[in-house]
Amino acid sequence: MSIRSRLGIRTRLRSVVRRVRPPKLRPSILLYHRIADEPIDHWGLAVSGSHFEEHLRVLRRVCHPLPLGVFLRDLIAGTLPSDAVALTFDDGYVDNLVAGKPRLAAADVPATVFLTTGYLDRPQPFWWDELARLILLGTGPQGFEVVVRRQTLQIDFGTEPPARKDGSTPATSLTRRRAALWTLREVLRPLKEEERRLIMLKLQSIHPSPDDRASLGRAMTGEEVRALVTDGLVTIGAHTVSHPVLSGPGAAACYHEISKSKLACEALIEAPVLGFAYPYGDFDAGAREAVKAAGFAFACSVRRGPAMATQDIFALPRTSISNLGGDAFELAFRSASNGV
Repeated sequence: MSIRSRLGIRTRLRSVVRRVRPPKLRPSILLYHRIADEPIDHWGLAVSGSHFEEHLRVLRRVCHPLPLGVFLRDLIAGTLPSDAVALTFDDGYVDNLVAGKPRLAAADVPATVFLTTGYLDRPQPFWWDELARLILLGTGPQGFEVVVRRQTLQIDFGTEPPARKDGSTPATSLTRRRAALWTLREVLRPLKEEERRLIMLKLQSIHPSPDDRASLGRAMTGEEVRALVTDGLVTIGAHTVSHPVLSGPGAAACYHEISKSKLACEALIEAPVLGFAYPYGDFDAGAREAVKAAGFAFACSVRRGPAMATQDIFALPRTSISNLGGDAFELAFRSASNGV
């Protein structure tokens, strides 16, 4: 028998053993964004309501769900159960309240929502969602130019039409439009908010999309945030004001984004807010120090892996969750819990 054949048999045997006797869980923090049935979800941020219910059933069966604050207190004290899990949501989409909260309450699973405070009370969607709609659904010219900081980007969609609202689209068109979308996102992401807004207005003028925002998640209003936290099952943390890349701006701008979001969150709920989450999971030593200086007790990244007592409390790992059914979610969760 060849070495390749023997290795293949060993791999299959290990897979069978894992299914029969799954690896022991380790403490984990999970990251969600949206609970929504979103046909056009290019960024992979939405988990359907039915799948979220399956996730919660798995977690109630195999884990010990804890509020994030309790999770961290016990982590630091060295008393955290190995099967502990804490749920978090980034950005503050309104579906966290209307679709997520009822399901969390039914399963009696606590969660923390990190708010991008500058988007609260706005009717417009988050800029990355609006960009996806413009590029994937827009009915403007198939080719156009965008100037960003004196750099001219040539956008060419070919001859195929845009996606339909059900998410279906010709394969050639989808490939071209997705490539353009990723290019524009990476170019726009590090810009200052006002600079990005002007470019977005230009894109809206040359490449309009159907004026139907029902399927695009907006952020909550202040009143909705207060409704979210009223019974204590869900708590909030801060996620900056405008969702910038924190490793890019200078120290003053970085501290402003971090501290102002803390103050806005605390004004909303009239209580201290101790947790922070880095936008895009991106941070450097300066951003970490700004979080500490602003008075936060901990901060979450998007680095994958279990939570260990020896880790930096201002760079806690989280496992990003995608729109998987219950069985697939459990397998992915167990693997991530063990750093696989």
